[in-house]
Amino acid sequence: MKQVHKSFCRICLNACALEVAVEDDRVVDVSGDPHDPLFKGYTCIKGRNQSEYLYHPERLRHSLKRMPNGLLEPIPVEQAMDEIAEKLTQVRDQAGARAIASYAGTMLFTSYTSTMPMLDALMDVIGSPMRFNTDTIDKGGKLVALSLHGDWMAPAQGFDEPQVMMLIGINPVVTFTGLPTGNPGAWLKQRMRQGMRLIVIDPRRTTVAKRADLHLRPAPGFDVDIIACFIRTILEERRHDRAFVEQNCVGVEALRRSVAPFDAETVSKRTGVRAAALIEAARLFSGSGRGYVMAGTGPHMAGQGTLTEYLVLVLQTLCGYWLREGERVAAIPSLLPTPDYKAQPTGPDSDWCFGEFFGHRGLRETRAGPPIIELPAEMLRDDEHRVRALVCVGGNPVAALPDTARTIQALDSLELFVQVDPWMSRSARRADYVIAPTLPLEAAASTQAMDQLTGWTGYGLGSPYANYTAAVVRPPADSDVIDDWKFLHGVAVRMGFDGQLRGRDGRTHRIDPQCSTEEFIEVRTRGARVDLGLVRKHNGGSMFPDDGIRVAARDVNCEARFDFANADMVHDLEVHANDGPPAESADPGFEFRLVCRRHMQVYNSSCHFPGTLRKKPYNPAYMNPTDLEHHGLQSGDHIKICSAHGEVHAVVEADADVARGLVSMMFGFGTDDTGTSGVGTDPNPLIRWDAVHDPYTGQPRMSNVPVNVQPWSPVST
Repeated sequence: MKQVHKSFCRICLNACALEVAVEDDRVVDVSGDPHDPLFKGYTCIKGRNQSEYLYHPERLRHSLKRMPNGLLEPIPVEQAMDEIAEKLTQVRDQAGARAIASYAGTMLFTSYTSTMPMLDALMDVIGSPMRFNTDTIDKGGKLVALSLHGDWMAPAQGFDEPQVMMLIGINPVVTFTGLPTGNPGAWLKQRMRQGMRLIVIDPRRTTVAKRADLHLRPAPGFDVDIIACFIRTILEERRHDRAFVEQNCVGVEALRRSVAPFDAETVSKRTGVRAAALIEAARLFSGSGRGYVMAGTGPHMAGQGTLTEYLVLVLQTLCGYWLREGERVAAIPSLLPTPDYKAQPTGPDSDWCFGEFFGHRGLRETRAGPPIIELPAEMLRDDEHRVRALVCVGGNPVAALPDTARTIQALDSLELFVQVDPWMSRSARRADYVIAPTLPLEAAASTQAMDQLTGWTGYGLGSPYANYTAAVVRPPADSDVIDDWKFLHGVAVRMGFDGQLRGRDGRTHRIDPQCSTEEFIEVRTRGARVDLGLVRKHNGGSMFPDDGIRVAARDVNCEARFDFANADMVHDLEVHANDGPPAESADPGFEFRLVCRRHMQVYNSSCHFPGTLRKKPYNPAYMNPTDLEHHGLQSGDHIKICSAHGEVHAVVEADADVARGLVSMMFGFGTDDTGTSGVGTDPNPLIRWDAVHDPYTGQPRMSNVPVNVQPWSPVST
């Protein structure tokens, strides 16, 4: 008998509400929940194809161990935990705690509020500070910039009825960031119907750019110039919120001097954007009353993410686009305690970087974590401080990290590599143990992770929403899979973890080995604004408003101020004014620039299945039709893409929305370590890990990479 269960998707951070049809303990259909007050039936193709993931013949149903003959063979998960704990203990005892590292990948978000505390607990028991995550090759500059500029103790005006929105190098209709959680296209359409103005800055005519009131299409890599030009124009024309700036900011005159070289005419010559359009965008953004600005992955991957984000924050603060005293906070978290909202800044962090140095470039840990690009180097060290063991959860470092051959060499050098993965991914192929986890519909979850994002400009919920789901289907009968957090808990207990975790309510709670995921979620939500039991009773997503939560007045003795003149940022801006973007981006030996993009059908290195990919089971290299014609190419042809560092082969496709001189591809795609499969492999072999990089997070330049393109025939190999 078919039964329909309420649930929600955990493939990406949008967490769409679902209706899941189950028959004979098997998922037979997944669709959006039309009764959900936030999503109203919306979900993407990835969420609707979850039955394919559950029952795909290549899904791992048993954990694997690498045998002396080099082959991976099934192993009971309890035995795997015994052996892994013993080997981690040996590494720690022989080489020290620092010899063990963890890697938290993007897919960890699907179970973040349960898995991440247990990964931290495991690393605490080990005593290792080597805790890496993928923020520092995505948008780590956001967190560093907050440390340098300062934060506001209430949300930005963001999703709370903005009258203007500026999006820089981001396509929220595909990425589900930049617009509030829900149906991004419907929300944008409604806001623009009500008069909101949209400014998009992107060299590609993206889905969201086609809806913009004003779309600026600069050459890639010039986001710093454009934002600095906006700031200069706003200050020069006195269009900033002078009262807000006077009360809450320092360094205005130093900022004015720093942006002086970025007049509209100069920036126009650099970027290819008309000077009049630059001035129009600055005026539109600064004269609208309420708004926000968000930069996406594109600017961060161009090599100057921290400086870009610092200027983005300065631009938003200049306009006073933060919630003020007495204003209602619409997007309040439900499954977390209510924050203490105040109309005041926190001021910059004097210790924005901390811990030990990594590599030879002076990089240190920041609020975004240690620089993950240095992790392979830590594995390849030839001294006693070498990382010898790695526990990877929710990630695929071979697909994610630039300079693929180096990453593979580093992983192969480990004494112990543990990969938690439902698939034999490019990273799992190299592991000593592959732990087979449950998939989302087989495990309970809450939307607490969405609450953790809420209030951060451009992320999370725009309304007080919560959802909870029990497991709607059991794992396959012939499987031996385990929830991610339970595996980590099992290893930690075997290494001496006492089971004590500090909850959101400020109390310590004991997590026993017999604890179910449902019980663990209940512990993690104690002290929340909304009781988890109430959320459960609604059997699906619901709104939990509280109109009484408003921004409190500024503390009488508050002396904190936003910093518009951080010395490092001022220096970097001066260098940029004189030299432009990193020199390598203007290399005359290359005709094209490789730029990053996202696809709705996949999520980084995940969801690469026929049901989602449909007719394109590869990663196309999109180019302007005129460029194709000039090189004697047409859609469907195979090409070789060469950089100063390496080469890959791809299938080219015409796209008039891509500007001339660009090759647009998705990163994290592909199953071929060599980049020679000819079906659109991962571009990471083209990218050096240590050339152009953000000096604060270490993020390499992964977009705006100089490349050449030429025809290529698979037969020739």
